[in-house]
Amino acid sequence: MVFEVGAFIQRPIAEVFAFFRDIERYAGRPGSVVPVYDKLTPGPTGVGTRYREVIRLTPWHTMENESELTEFEPPARLASRFWFRSGRLHGTLLYTLTPHNGGTRVTQRQTLELRGWLRPLRPFIRLTFARRLRWRMATIKRLLERRELTPGNQSTGR
Repeated sequence: MVFEVGAFIQRPIAEVFAFFRDIERYAGRPGSVVPVYDKLTPGPTGVGTRYREVIRLTPWHTMENESELTEFEPPARLASRFWFRSGRLHGTLLYTLTPHNGGTRVTQRQTLELRGWLRPLRPFIRLTFARRLRWRMATIKRLLERRELTPGNQSTGR
């Protein structure tokens, strides 16, 4: 499955890129779909940096995945591959940033591969995942435009 969402964010490209580069610093915000986002690799962010993420699927259910940056081209591209611990879901994620009219056009392209017993659930997962991606992009846009971001990793740190 391939998903693509986009948004125009009224912030300079350097600020938008910095958000994605340091995204682990903004996890755990009230109402976040991402209560935990831990950077596992020490040092500066770049190709090979690994993360652990806990994603809230419902108020009562979370899933954990790991990811690794595969492209890191400031200030225009970040890409990663990810896999869920269950082994039944994996995919890729690419953010492309383009300066536009004093702001930034952000495009998120994501693939999701289903394995095993999840394949028959493909239509439901496609609908749910697409809705979550749109919500996540809208939240990122709101946070950046309203400058609601206060760095400070609130995740568990593993």
